[in-house]
Amino acid sequence: MTHVLHQPNEPPMQAPQIQLLDHFSIHCPHLFQKKLHVAPEIFNDILDEISDHLIFHNQSNNPQLPVAIQLAIFLNHVGHYDNAISNEDVCQWAGVSIGSATNCTNCVMMALLAKHNKFIFFPTLDSDEAGHSWKYWNDILAADGSLITLCDKPSLYDETFHSRNPQYFLNCQAVVMIHNLAIADYAIGHTGSAHDAYTFQSTHIYHHHTTLLGDNHWIWVDSAYPLESWCIPPFKKPFEEHHGIKSTTEESASRPICLQWTQIMM
Repeated sequence: MTHVLHQPNEPPMQAPQIQLLDHFSIHCPHLFQKKLHVAPEIFNDILDEISDHLIFHNQSNNPQLPVAIQLAIFLNHVGHYDNAISNEDVCQWAGVSIGSATNCTNCVMMALLAKHNKFIFFPTLDSDEAGHSWKYWNDILAADGSLITLCDKPSLYDETFHSRNPQYFLNCQAVVMIHNLAIADYAIGHTGSAHDAYTFQSTHIYHHHTTLLGDNHWIWVDSAYPLESWCIPPFKKPFEEHHGIKSTTEESASRPICLQWTQIMM
């Protein structure tokens, strides 16, 4: 006969799991990426870039958490949404207080924003980056829109955030370099119901394409965008094999146009 000697009023708290990241980065990188949504190599690159930011250094008698811990908390926080994450979930996973989890997220965000112009910029026409992009034709960039899912219904103008799917979205326009998919320009903030052609007008390249592209270069877009001398939609619907390019299926047509043309030119 079994006797219960002690029945706690609350279940025991689990130990924090953030210390497992060191093991995951070496032996189980897929688990590392599942938690932080970046590969260990990318994590180290980001860490090297932001570690010297002044926000991680102060004169307080209470030292801050190591930058690597703060970055891990930030990536775990922003890499999940809706029911999968909350401040309580983050602090239990990392073994810190709710206030510390919030402060770490804010500090890393400020350090990353300080590096914005270093990693997101438009290449000059005489740069090596632009030279790699027009290796095949005089195209430099590709543009496409993507919908970012919102976890909750917005309280103001909620119906305008609807797209063709029964969810709520923000529209994000990205202009990328073709050879490496690095972001050169973007526009974000329009509602999900806004058309790509309209949100594209908020990008820098739309207003300054003459200066940025010159007279002999253009960007690739899909058929949702206007046809201009500097803005070229390569096709309007799937077509049969033509000029050595295989026909495009419905599945591939739904991918960003930049990825399609990168695969074609490889």
